Amino acid sequence: MIRHFTRAMIAAAFVLPSAAENAPDAAAADQADPASAVDPAVMRHDSSYALGYRTGAGFTQQFGRFGVTVDDLETDAFLQGFVAAVKGMDPELGEDALQQAMESLGNQLQEREQKIATDNLAKGGAFLEENAQRDGVVTTESGLQYEIMEPGGEATYQAPAEGEAEKQFMVNYRGTLIDGTEFDASPEGQPVPMTMQVIDGFREALTSMPVGAKWRLFIPSELAYGDERRSAQIAPNSVLIFELELVSIEDAPAQQGFPFPMPGN
Repeated sequence: MIRHFTRAMIAAAFVLPSAAENAPDAAAADQADPASAVDPAVMRHDSSYALGYRTGAGFTQQFGRFGVTVDDLETDAFLQGFVAAVKGMDPELGEDALQQAMESLGNQLQEREQKIATDNLAKGGAFLEENAQRDGVVTTESGLQYEIMEPGGEATYQAPAEGEAEKQFMVNYRGTLIDGTEFDASPEGQPVPMTMQVIDGFREALTSMPVGAKWRLFIPSELAYGDERRSAQIAPNSVLIFELELVSIEDAPAQQGFPFPMPGN
């Protein structure tokens, strides 16, 4: 079956996440006056940029977790290979040469990541040692550090009894590195659910802090992702800092997709 794409459907496919809430109504887009259409030259330029931006974001997500940065690329050669692949052309390099090039890059990245991991371990340790001396900073037995920004109420997490629903935590959060780089944040004013399937430092805080509290967490790398690179921003042995607000604790929704009880339920 041939799928017919409306202009609104095509536009929606390339809406950037930050612009989604400002995206035009689909019906309105389909009913737009043809006379107000964008100039073809402008459309070609802007849509090319949109495709390039999307491709770049995907590249960063896919290869950034291995430590690849734009500085590792020879831009002209990258674009040459990209266009050749899009056109379905045979590569200028043979398969053996392609494989050798990627293995060489992998060896370079491995050496660099080892140095980054060593440097971050030293920097993180020094940061946490100094941070622990500040007034108001509490260090737990695990090594997690936190300071209370808002105390919250009396209610805290209670592990569900056998047969009771698992819990989820509704939170607002913002995550940064020790140099201030933000790597993640919940939508402003929109608490998001979290379960126990989070990094150790986060789980310890969620199960300890009162509902309504807001803590600033300083999570050692061993309670986060250790010597694993998590993304382009979260390098090996990174100390993570979170501003975490626990809005509420609720029953987690039942798992979907099982039309019959699982064994033991």
